[in-house]
Formats: sequence, C-alpha cells, structure tokens
Amino acid sequence: MADGASLDKLVAQYFQLVEPRELELPCSSRLVTPAVQRAIFERMFDDARVSPVPPAGYRSRVLKMIISQIEEAICNPEEDEILDDLMNCWSDLVAQPKPSSLQQAQELAYVKYTAPPHDGDDAARTVITLESRGLILGSGTTGFRTWEAALHLGTFLAIPAGAPIVRSKRVIELGAGTGFVSMFCAKHLGVESVVVTDREPALIENIRSCLARNGLDQGVCRPAIWDWGSPLRVTDDGHHDGDSDPLEFDVALGADLIYDVDLVPLLLSTIQDLFTTYRLKEFIISATLRNQDTFQTFLNACKSLNLTLEHIQFESPAGSQTGFFHSTSIPIEMYRIKA
Repeated sequence: MADGASLDKLVAQYFQLVEPRELELPCSSRLVTPAVQRAIFERMFDDARVSPVPPAGYRSRVLKMIISQIEEAICNPEEDEILDDLMNCWSDLVAQPKPSSLQQAQELAYVKYTAPPHDGDDAARTVITLESRGLILGSGTTGFRTWEAALHLGTFLAIPAGAPIVRSKRVIELGAGTGFVSMFCAKHLGVESVVVTDREPALIENIRSCLARNGLDQGVCRPAIWDWGSPLRVTDDGHHDGDSDPLEFDVALGADLIYDVDLVPLLLSTIQDLFTTYRLKEFIISATLRNQDTFQTFLNACKSLNLTLEHIQFESPAGSQTGFFHSTSIPIEMYRIKA
C-alpha cells in the first residue's frame, strides 16, 4: 500500500477509535522517516488541526504504541530519531489525570467514521457520532454504540450496488441507536429525507446534538422517539404530533433489531404497520447472527405473514477493509422484505 493510502487508512481507523492493537501502521522503514512522523502528528495528534479529538486515554495508548514501533525501527540513533512533537504530545498525555475504568467505559466521545473510498471520488465521506465505547451506560441501553450490523449495512449502502436503495427516497430507520446509518444516508447518499427513530429519548437527544457536527438540519434528517406499537408523528422537535397526517416512506432500514426472540412479534407488527399505514415499499434489515435460531424465528414469521424475503448477497471484506471498520468474525446477513 502506498504511503498516502496507508496513512489515510491509519487515520480513518484512529478517528473511529479502533482498538490500538488492530491499527495498521506504516511499515517500520517508513515509520522511522521524519515525513511520515510529521504526517502522523499533524493528522492525528495536533489539537490545533484535528477534529474531533479522541479521548485522552485512547490517544495515549495509540501514541505509546507508535513511539514504541518507531524505537524498534531505529537502526542508526545518530540519523534516526523520534519527532519532538510526538514526544511532547506523549509527555502531555502522560501528565493528565487518569479516569477510573468505570469512568472511561461510560465516557461519551465523538467517533468519526470514514466510508470505504469509491471510484471517481477522492473526497472522504465521514459521519460523526457520539458514543460510549463501554458496552452499556447507566441507562441500561447498548444504543450508545455503533454495532457491526450497522457498519455492515453502511458499507453496503456506500457501494454502487447499495446506494440506489436510498437515493432520492423517503427513508426511516428503526432502532437507530447512534444514528450512524441515517446520518450517513442524509449526508452522503442523496436521500429525499430520513426519519431516524429510537424508543430511548436519550439516544434521540444524542443524535440531535450530532446533526450540526455533520452539517445536517432537521429538514432532511429528523430524529423522532418511536415506541413500536404506537403511531409515529414527527414534529420539528422530534416528538409525536397526533394532529399531523401520517408520514409515508419508501424504504425502512434496521440494524441489529433481532437480539431477543420476544421482540419478534412486536417488530413484525411494526413492519406490517409500516407497509399498511405508512405505505412503505421495502424494509432492509441487517442482522449479526449471534443466535441463528432467533433470526430464523423472525424469517419464519415473515413467511407466515406472506411477506416476501430476498437475501441480499453481500459480505464485508474480512481482511482488507478501507473504511467503516468492523469485525466479521460473526456472520452478518441482510434481507429485503416486501409486502
């Protein structure tokens, strides 16, 4: 991989807060050069240039690993050295107070996702979310984390085969969590509109706070609290409006919605409601198959309701991802559902 592409990938992984041990650094012979070290500092660790700035603990772990790799790569101490700016940054990070493990797990941080590059466009397509890298916050929800099925769905929508599904369409996302998929659609995929929904008010407020960071307004991307089983009405502030006309949608998106078999009946009822009340044309669902039986229960129930299922043949790259980095160790499948 050329130096520029190698650095681009490292920077994209870094701002996505990929675990330091999984970061792909330039080769040792390049890492030791002043030009590469300067680029790493300016693109990753210079607070005056980078935004958003990752959490101090993460920056410290990454910079420690990079400095260690440079030290190992130095063959001639009289000619090769570590850039002063990197060492000064490391000293500053080490001097900062260290939060407890619990505080770090519950800390909300801005995460910048970069889509895989596509032919004919050199501009990076990024989305910024606000997340907890811990599994569960005090509110008891896992929605403050963008999970693999959402990144898989985003990867599919980022390619020429997937983008037309939402281009110029009226889109709704169910169980949006961080709002990653909806904001990517609104910012880069040319949707007519997208309503981004979740049942947790804290998540909807979280999404609303990210709109400005992504250059979005609620005319295109509208967050809304939606408890499945109740009518959906969206106002400018994202709450229900019982007096407004029902919305209509072309496409619904959902990622990691089926993690408990007890949720299947309510989800199916919601899907049917979307087709009948909101004139939905198709539902695209992405699921990490942590429990094959649970997902099969959902598929069987769809068939029993005479819903049409089409398996979408797409696999995220396992070892050569160039954006929206995520694990593929557990299978992820996507289906198109129609009435």
